[in-house]
Amino acid sequence: MTELRRPALLDPRHDTWEQFDCGEPILNEWLRRYAGQNRRRDTAATWVIADANGLVVAYASVAMTALDRSSAPGVVAKGAPDPVPALLLGRLAVDRRYAKLGIGTALVAHVLATAVELNEKAACCAVVVTALNPIVRGWWARLGFRAFDSDDPDQLDLYLLTSEIEATLRRGR
Repeated sequence: MTELRRPALLDPRHDTWEQFDCGEPILNEWLRRYAGQNRRRDTAATWVIADANGLVVAYASVAMTALDRSSAPGVVAKGAPDPVPALLLGRLAVDRRYAKLGIGTALVAHVLATAVELNEKAACCAVVVTALNPIVRGWWARLGFRAFDSDDPDQLDLYLLTSEIEATLRRGR
C-alpha cells in the first residue's frame, strides 16, 4: 500500500476521485457529482484521505444540522435549546482497495475531534449519522453511536453526544 496523507478538505486542484469505488454506487456518485458543489454552496465540507498522488481513498462529508428537540433522544434533548445544535456526518466511504485497514475509523476520529473543537467555539450537542444499512449500523455502534429510538431494531438514525467523544477517542474505538 502507498503512503496516505492526513485528513484534509477535498481540494479539486490536487485530489482526484474519478476512480473512487467503495462498492456503493450512491456514495461513489455523491463524491463525484456533489462534494465540490456542496462545498461551493457552503452546505457540506468533504474531508478526504488521499494517497501521495492525491488519489482519494476515503471521504467524509460534514455539515451543521439541528434536531427538533421533541424528536431527539431524551439525553440529547434534556436542557437543550430547540432546535438542538449538532454536526451531521452525512457521508462516509472508503475505497474497496483500502477497506478493512482502519481508514474509515481514522477519518471518523478526525471528524469527532473536529466536533469537539467546534463545541469549544459554538454549540454542538451531538454528532449524528444515518447508517446506510443494519450492518453499517453495527459498525457505528462499535464507535459508540446509539440509535435515536433504542426500541426500534430497524433504526438507522444514530447519535454520539459531544460530551462522550473524548472518552470514545481515548478508548481507540
